Amino acid sequence: MLIIKDISHLKLYLKAYQEKGYSIGYVPTMGALHQGHGKLFKQSQNDNQKTVISIFVNEKQFNKKEDFDKYPRNKGRDYDFCESHNVDVIFEPSSEEIYPDDKPILKNKYFQNILCDRFRPGHFDGVTTVLNEFFSIVHANKVYFGQKDYQQLKIVEKFIEEKFTNLKIISIPTERQEEGIAYSSRNENLSKKQLQEFIDFHSSAIQFTKSFDKKIQIKEANTLAKNFITNLVDQEFDYFEFRNANSLEIEGDISDARLFYAIYKGQTRLIDNIEL
Repeated sequence: MLIIKDISHLKLYLKAYQEKGYSIGYVPTMGALHQGHGKLFKQSQNDNQKTVISIFVNEKQFNKKEDFDKYPRNKGRDYDFCESHNVDVIFEPSSEEIYPDDKPILKNKYFQNILCDRFRPGHFDGVTTVLNEFFSIVHANKVYFGQKDYQQLKIVEKFIEEKFTNLKIISIPTERQEEGIAYSSRNENLSKKQLQEFIDFHSSAIQFTKSFDKKIQIKEANTLAKNFITNLVDQEFDYFEFRNANSLEIEGDISDARLFYAIYKGQTRLIDNIEL
């Protein structure tokens, strides 16, 4: 396993394989790796002859500096995780390497003013800005994203369709812990009590989605969703709502929808979506 810190050496390494016609798979991460990432690595390895993962905590997608500062980091453990998962290359550049001369922020123009984009203004601007840099550097054939950050996935699909037509995005179903919650780097910030409360909430949300006729309209389901969270004690949400899984609109019936939520446990914001 190689750990490469600069763009020029990564391009030189990849060029040798690209000239041989090798397929390159790419998994962008912010570190704090877990089994959800491992699932993406495995799929890339199944699909390609070389797999590159990047570790880069992107300050431009954080709304608050304090959130950036407390984002979990553990380089040694991440390296061990990658080695145990047979990753070929870790690309771990500095901020100066990725953003020389303080490059301007790209403005996201997809799926705006809903879900996370509504409550985290500028977040997806930072996401598309950093991915624009990494996609241009790696020149992969395929890139892999999980479905937990579903709005991000849909935005990146549109972004690639417009700007990186030779890159294929592969969407991977969310990897979940035995208790049902998604693997997430932010879970590390939870106390044992908060973690159990979150597990209990997620279980109740799943049961809620099973409690009504799947032919009802999304708007009607959202009335039930509002009533559901109103009856929960000491729970703080940014959103808890159904949306069409393709358009993210509040149109159509519930059979084509997902339930999306962003909930707080202490200062930790946790997002997920439930496929019906």
